[in-house]
Amino acid sequence: MRNHGGPFCFQFSYCIFIIFNQMKAIFLSIIFFSITISFTQTSPVIHLDNENLSNSFANKTSILVLDEDDLSASQVLKIPDNQFVSVDQEIINFDFTNKTYWVKFSVINNSDFKEFYIETARAITNKVNLYEVVNGVVVDSSFSGDDYPYAIKKIGHRKNLFQLNLDKGDTSTFLLKMVSDGEMLFFPLYINNKAAFHTQDFKVQFTNGFYYGLISLVFIIYFFFYIFLKDKSFLFYIFYVLSQGLLQFSLDGYSHHHFFSQGGYLTNHSLLLFAGITIVFLLLYVNSFLDLKKRFPTLRRVFIGVGVFVILGMVLALFVGPLYVIAYPIINLSSLFAIIVTVFSVLYIRAKGGNVDIFFTIAFIVLITGAVIFILGNFNLVENKTFTLGALKISSALEFVILSISMSNKYGQLQREKNQAQAIALKRLEEKNTLMDEINVKLEQQVLERTKKIEEQNVKLAVINDEIVSSIKYAKRIQEAILPANDYVKALIPDSFVYYLPKDVVSGDFYFVEKIFTSNSTVNGYTLIAAVDCTGHGVPGAFLSIVGNNLLTESLTEINVNTPAEALDFLNVGLSKTLRQQQQQDDAVRDGMDISLCAISEDRSHLMFAGAKNPMYIVRRKDANGNFVLPEHAELRIETKDLILCEIKGDSHPIGNYFDNTLRPFTNHKVDLIEGDIIYLFSDGYADQFGGPREKKFTYGRFRELLIKISQLPANEQEENIHETLVNWQGDTWQLDDILVIGVKV
Repeated sequence: MRNHGGPFCFQFSYCIFIIFNQMKAIFLSIIFFSITISFTQTSPVIHLDNENLSNSFANKTSILVLDEDDLSASQVLKIPDNQFVSVDQEIINFDFTNKTYWVKFSVINNSDFKEFYIETARAITNKVNLYEVVNGVVVDSSFSGDDYPYAIKKIGHRKNLFQLNLDKGDTSTFLLKMVSDGEMLFFPLYINNKAAFHTQDFKVQFTNGFYYGLISLVFIIYFFFYIFLKDKSFLFYIFYVLSQGLLQFSLDGYSHHHFFSQGGYLTNHSLLLFAGITIVFLLLYVNSFLDLKKRFPTLRRVFIGVGVFVILGMVLALFVGPLYVIAYPIINLSSLFAIIVTVFSVLYIRAKGGNVDIFFTIAFIVLITGAVIFILGNFNLVENKTFTLGALKISSALEFVILSISMSNKYGQLQREKNQAQAIALKRLEEKNTLMDEINVKLEQQVLERTKKIEEQNVKLAVINDEIVSSIKYAKRIQEAILPANDYVKALIPDSFVYYLPKDVVSGDFYFVEKIFTSNSTVNGYTLIAAVDCTGHGVPGAFLSIVGNNLLTESLTEINVNTPAEALDFLNVGLSKTLRQQQQQDDAVRDGMDISLCAISEDRSHLMFAGAKNPMYIVRRKDANGNFVLPEHAELRIETKDLILCEIKGDSHPIGNYFDNTLRPFTNHKVDLIEGDIIYLFSDGYADQFGGPREKKFTYGRFRELLIKISQLPANEQEENIHETLVNWQGDTWQLDDILVIGVKV
């Protein structure tokens, strides 16, 4: 079924009908036959003259009611006339119905006009078909109603209109079919001359234009009120007005003309959806306007319950068939509940001494008045149907005007509250300023006293700071003293560089270069090179670097230390004992070192390597045959046209940490060297430095690409390139860690 109410008062009146629906079903036959004049054997005749044009001639027709829409006009013509019922009302109200009505009538033209319009049924009736009958045979047919496309109408008008051309003295017989899917069905039968109809229709269109113009004006004005005030009641009000206007737009037949001209599903179901949306926004508007959430939470819960009921009906209205039929009473009953709850809320709040705007109250009294007039007309207690139907639109228009006054009052109230709040805030600000002046005087005195104390403390801190800085600078000289001198390094490995950049004054990274001899080798000697990264940086790292340097120096004299791996084992044991890492107390130190240690033979034929977490890189050119020879245990990382960069990994555990109460041994790697090989040892500081356009790490991938790019340059130029690349990458970012890179060309 479809919702057919007018704006909101339509909904209210329809719900009254639902309450009496069962009672009316019991007395249906009594009510119907109470308006019956007689059974007739001949079709009633309508006599047109100059005086009675524009009247309704429904009382000059005979009607046949069928439960199903399964007969054609030709089949209906075969039904005996005594089964048609004549009625005595000019406008017949068939109530909410889904039956099919066939109306038979004849017209004799005694007027001075030849062109007429027949107007019948409501604009939202599903099917309104007119058949002209001559000698018991259908000779012409016209179709109207919102089940059909708008274009099928012979007269393009929102109403159900049919052309009647009849010379004076002539007679025509017609069969009219009306089908409803459940909405209220009115049956007037207006016949008017064409010119008079257009004159009257112009007046109606003007009235409708004023009505919809009022809706548009209210919507625009209060939309800007909402934009300025951000008060939800204004938002709900404008959408209530808009949805109510759309509902009336559909009831007047404009939606079928302008929105859903194809007819069918959208035209039928939009009515019920517009009605449901109207109720939802009315509930939201009243709830917000009366501020029920704060003032009367119980009433607000009732409003929410009605809203849920409406939304359920709207969901059912999307279907076709029985669910759609159920949606109709749900929406209409919700309308009744909504207006009852609204009126009750207003009266209840007033009874409790609450303040409710008088215009808000009057608006809903006008709403109910229009609904009552409509109901009286539907029960035939008021016979003027034009007046009863017009009362709906008039009451809704008045409702808009009065509610707009109420909303204007609310705007004024909000402004007054705003001004009051500003006045209170200004007064409090003045009081606060007075108090602040008093506080400021006290604070100034306290500031002077504390400033004097701070200055005295700053003097003491400056002395302490000078002592600390002097100590750290002295520590730097000590650390520099234990590092191998540049001349000594160049004497042992001439074609080499050491890029050393501490993060702080002192460093946790250090390098070690020494000439050594082993007790079990035929080689004259080795050059030992180490890049060491101690845990932490600054003073803690510097202390650990001194311990590591001493242990490495001590390992040179140990007869059992003949390889880099054995040197790391010795360093591991020595550091663990020094830091007492074997103890299980909570205060045992868990610091250590990451180290790359290699020993290059004096004849440069091979080297030995061992690493604690840190690897060694070798950059190598092609051999005499134009091939790349990958060192044993090495992993290829980069290959270019002429060069490769390979990596020999160290062990995964560091120096100075126990695992399962044992010290893991380190692995020794022997690598055969080729003339021109370049060896790189380093700590993790360079690859981990943040910078670049996205503040990311430099990464080992970029580091390897940099090394293979600069590997063929002289040692001093390689060092310069490494420094410039770091500066450009780092930018304004803080240095993250100590940085150490050692390069040696074989």
